[in-house]
Amino acid sequence: MWRNLILATSLFACVIPVGRSELEPRKTVTIEVYLPECARLWIEGHETKSRGPKRLFVSPPLPPGKYTYSITATYTSPDGPQTVTRLIDVRPGDFESIDLRPAEMRPITDVEYEPTPQKVVDALLQLAKVNRQDTIWDLGCGDGRIPVTAARQYGCKATGFDIDPDRVKDSITNVRQNGVERLVTIEQRDIFTLDLSKGPTIVTLYLLPHLNAKMLPQLRKLPPGTRVISVAHRMADIKPDEQIVVETELGEFDVYLWKAETLRAN
Repeated sequence: MWRNLILATSLFACVIPVGRSELEPRKTVTIEVYLPECARLWIEGHETKSRGPKRLFVSPPLPPGKYTYSITATYTSPDGPQTVTRLIDVRPGDFESIDLRPAEMRPITDVEYEPTPQKVVDALLQLAKVNRQDTIWDLGCGDGRIPVTAARQYGCKATGFDIDPDRVKDSITNVRQNGVERLVTIEQRDIFTLDLSKGPTIVTLYLLPHLNAKMLPQLRKLPPGTRVISVAHRMADIKPDEQIVVETELGEFDVYLWKAETLRAN
């Protein structure tokens, strides 16, 4: 997921793959951390110097492999001193976000809302080979641009799901403004509670890697032939059936496609 790098410092890799060629491409890992403004933050036991409620860290370029980071925050609350530690699994090239704030300070959503560029929307629908007989479910629909575009361009049915009531209002407004109420439905739902075993022929997501992994058990229940499209982020370590790169004014976006059969086989 593309982000402006407001603040960057080195991360420390705690798992280094062995036997890797020095010639293999190396990529960074970016981790966004939300925490109380005055909290102290440690990554792999090293205290960071940055401050503020949102901190962004970039690793050195890493060879391909699996990495785990330990991230710890300490802060004072009305209940006294608090220490919160999370382990996060990443791969080079990942953008991840974790929230170490107390539950009462966290937003309702699991991920910060970021609209999918329209060029990416158009490209992912082409990659999915959408036709009039398809039914698209957009999990985390934001302003509804994927369902609305699919209905307008391909005449197919689409449903957008979002847990944020403000995003649901935006989506409904978008649907009405584009005159596609007959084809598009918007629902305020927790996407992790949806039954995906029947209904969609195409599922689209713009989540984070750890949320894609959380969604994977549900996606494996999709009927044969269903296509799953993820913007920007991998699906665990499952190789996509197809992958494209879309150039936008915000930079490059990877778009991945998996068939339901591929997800079930891995």
